[in-house]
Amino acid sequence: MVRSKKVRLLLVLVAVVAAVGLVAAAGGQKKRGDTSAETAEPKLVETITVTPGKAGRHSEFSGVLQAGEESMVSFEVAGRILEMRVSEGDEVKEGEVLARVDAAEYNLQMTQAKAGLDKAQVNYWQAKEDYARMEQLHAAGAISQLDFENAKNRLSVAEADLFQAQQSLALLQDKALLKSPVSGTILNKLSAVGQLVSPGVPVYRIGRLDPLKVVLPVPDKDVAAWRAGDEVILSLYGRTRKGKVARVFPSTNQGTGTVGVEVSVPNTEQDWLPGQVVNATRAAAMKKGLFVPVGAVINRGEEKPYVFLAAAGKAVKTPVTIGELYGDRLEILSGLKPGDQVIVKGADLLFDGDPIEQPGGTGK
Repeated sequence: MVRSKKVRLLLVLVAVVAAVGLVAAAGGQKKRGDTSAETAEPKLVETITVTPGKAGRHSEFSGVLQAGEESMVSFEVAGRILEMRVSEGDEVKEGEVLARVDAAEYNLQMTQAKAGLDKAQVNYWQAKEDYARMEQLHAAGAISQLDFENAKNRLSVAEADLFQAQQSLALLQDKALLKSPVSGTILNKLSAVGQLVSPGVPVYRIGRLDPLKVVLPVPDKDVAAWRAGDEVILSLYGRTRKGKVARVFPSTNQGTGTVGVEVSVPNTEQDWLPGQVVNATRAAAMKKGLFVPVGAVINRGEEKPYVFLAAAGKAVKTPVTIGELYGDRLEILSGLKPGDQVIVKGADLLFDGDPIEQPGGTGK
């Protein structure tokens, strides 16, 4: 009985000692934790001050430069080319002779036209002389009114025949010569001396190099915002210049879902050439509001987007409502106000209430 009491007393003493040890351990851990919180190193961050501003989107496209105006030049008669006077890159003036053809059929037509003109001229002069004589006889009462009217009609017919013969010859005149219909630059030489050509087959391609043009493929959902006269910035190998929208095409390309927008490109030095690919940028309407760098806004899963503000040396987690993205900046609809200090570097490593430090300061 005595022994049983001693065993129970020993067990009670062991339990008490164990409980005291656990309490002491817990107290020591709490103390060490508190000391760690008080001595935590501030995290280095960078901030910006929120201020009202403007932002806008930029639409970017690419396109191939084309001559401002182009003309495919061809002979109107068939024959063998005897001479080609210009080559690629040459500047030509309107009406300048570019080539000459030996056209047998044309020469026959010219001979016939000249013969027809000579005959018409003879008939006209004869009818004119007859009319003058009949006019005198009619005045003297020597011929009837009918004879006089017949002479007058023959003169009218001869005059009409002469005019038609002159026009026929004029239409054939110089058909063996190929003349430039416009002033510009020879872009392509498409035939050679000695080659047989048919009417309408292109011999030269002529274009104007100032201004040039480029047709941009604008998505049909955005084309309503484009207007003639809008400014477009074009770049080529690091060089930029301003172009203007000349016209918006009236139909959509069903294959691509885009609408062509033609932009006129100044090229006074003619240092940009047809066939080169240019990049085009057009700024949309500017929007006013509060904007922060996209990297400052944190969005983890289903959690509402937030930023960290710098306040009293600590990071303050602040939920925000975001709007549209403009380049590398996000529109903030609510949650921020002008003057707030938003952490833009180091935010991804922060927790709410963390001590922070900015370059050049203690952060406290």
